[in-house]
Amino acid sequence: MGEGLPRTKEAADRKDFDDASRALKQLDGVFRQHIADEEAQIIRLLVGERGVKGAEEEIKVFQQHRPIYRLMQTVAELATKKESELESDQAKLNALFDDHAAAEKESERARSCRPFIL
Repeated sequence: MGEGLPRTKEAADRKDFDDASRALKQLDGVFRQHIADEEAQIIRLLVGERGVKGAEEEIKVFQQHRPIYRLMQTVAELATKKESELESDQAKLNALFDDHAAAEKESERARSCRPFIL
């Protein structure tokens, strides 16, 4: 994801919604793939390390990833909007940035509790 979300935020802060729209369009596919790849890798490690029964708690955590998928849907929806529509949805953009920051913090917390997860 690298620079995509910060670029979108910076553009929105500058009220350059044309650039924000371009950044969101680039970010959408990358964002979806990043999450899918990370989940697949972690589930594979968990099941390989502990088996399905032993990884039940962690699997439950993955089932709580619906907010991440909703965030992905928001990115996809925003990526289809024109500059003028993005400007009117600045609050939604700001919520996207806040949600992303919260998800990152939660991810870091979860990783610190499970040292065998990459």
